[in-house]
Parts: sequence; C-alpha cells; structure tokens
Amino acid sequence: MTDFFPAKEICCADFDSFTAFDIETTGLPRNSNIIEIGAVKVVNGVITDSFNELVDPLMPIPSRITYLTGITNAMVRGCDTIDKVLPRFAEFAGDDILLGHNIVSFDCPIVRHWANMHGIYIKNDVFDTLRHLRSRCAPFPGMASKSLEYLCDYFHIDADIHHRASADAEITAKLYFILKNKATPKI
Repeated sequence: MTDFFPAKEICCADFDSFTAFDIETTGLPRNSNIIEIGAVKVVNGVITDSFNELVDPLMPIPSRITYLTGITNAMVRGCDTIDKVLPRFAEFAGDDILLGHNIVSFDCPIVRHWANMHGIYIKNDVFDTLRHLRSRCAPFPGMASKSLEYLCDYFHIDADIHHRASADAEITAKLYFILKNKATPKI
C-alpha cells in the first residue's frame, strides 16, 4: 500500500526551491474528484517549469464549480483520468517540497485519497502558506481575510485569474516569498 502523506510538514520559511501546486475539484474534500492539477517548479527563487492538466472526473461537474473555476464538462471530456494524471504530477514534483495555500487541510487529503486508490507513491514534505500565515507570522495591519484572492490584493500580487490550479500555484509561490521576506515570527 502506498500513501501520500507528507514526510513532514515544514514550518520554517527558509527554502528557495520547491513545487507550488493547487488542485480544482468537484466539491468539498470528502467526496470530491480532481478536475485540474496545476503546479510551478521554483528553483532558487525562479519559476523554471510548469505543469497543468485537466482531469476527467468521470462525473458531471456541479454548476457552482463551473461558475467558480470556469472549468466545464466539455473541457474535461476526453481528458485523462486521475490515475493517469497523478503519476505525471508526481514525476514533475520529484522530491521537491510541495507548497500550497491550505494544502494540509484541503489539497493533500484529496490527493492522498486518489494516490492511495491507484497505488501512486507521493511522499513529499509540504509547506502550507495559510498555516504559516496563521501560526508563524505576526498579524499584518488591516488583514481581513487569509483567502488567496484577498492576499493578492493585500500584498499587491498581480493576479488576473483565480480558482484555476496553475494560476493559484504561481500566486502561492509569489506569496511564499513575500511571507518569507516580510513576515516576522511570533514570539
């Protein structure tokens, strides 16, 4: 039996190379299928490669998800299923730290479920920018939300697209470097 579960959750923002990733799904974690995996590879602070694949969830995408993501049933029809896409993502990420926003609570459990279902081995360390922001950083004045969309506005991160996996992965990589360079640890 294989298992996707971080070897460890990294809590200290002191690295410059990683794979930032995000997924889009058909709903909430317990009964959701992945419809998109997006990632950017960052080496020494520079995005060097990207990964983006739509996934056929083998079920209809709820209209509220299409409204949120812009991903339609027609877009995923004929795409590879998760058992084909997840190994390609694992190969893309390699042994990198996996970085994302709210990945410990949302993305990782979903990926773990599908990896286990298909015998796919992914065992990378993870860094969650949301958890870091909540637990390791002093509050920023006037910060009303910790959603990725709000944080783009708050930290002046250029982002035209939200709720698409590759765009959110790139935004999260940028957010990580802002937090790494500006945030002060709680004492």
